Amino acid sequence: MDHEDISIPDESSIIWLIPKVRHLLRKDLENKLADYDLSWAQWATLSRIYRTEGCNQKKLAEMSIRNGAAITRSLNILENKELVKRENSTNDRREFLIFLTDKGYEAYKQTELVIFEAIQEIKASFKENELEKLEELVNKLILTLE
Repeated sequence: MDHEDISIPDESSIIWLIPKVRHLLRKDLENKLADYDLSWAQWATLSRIYRTEGCNQKKLAEMSIRNGAAITRSLNILENKELVKRENSTNDRREFLIFLTDKGYEAYKQTELVIFEAIQEIKASFKENELEKLEELVNKLILTLE
């Protein structure tokens, strides 16, 4: 292919739109979670722990689609805030299992509604069939890229 035939995508291209949507969603959620002293990444980690309490750090990283170092940073922050605790596994002394503390459970429950309302705001921007189609297309793109 001749180099002159290559068209560089502009900001209206999918390659720019997806990261822009991600950035805007994250910014909006960060603003909504600021009153609770949680970032989006911290809340997402807290949410996954709530749903899979007692899982190990490696599994948590896989579910979060984040690397081990990023999960470790989030867990350290959440642990310093006394929202999560690590306990040694009875099967493997090198493995830590992650649990919510009572304070972490309360923080999750308080912020769950904030996230639910954010989702409702997004849904209100679309007709039902539009949102279903968008989700279908995004999932198709994910399958293509995996």
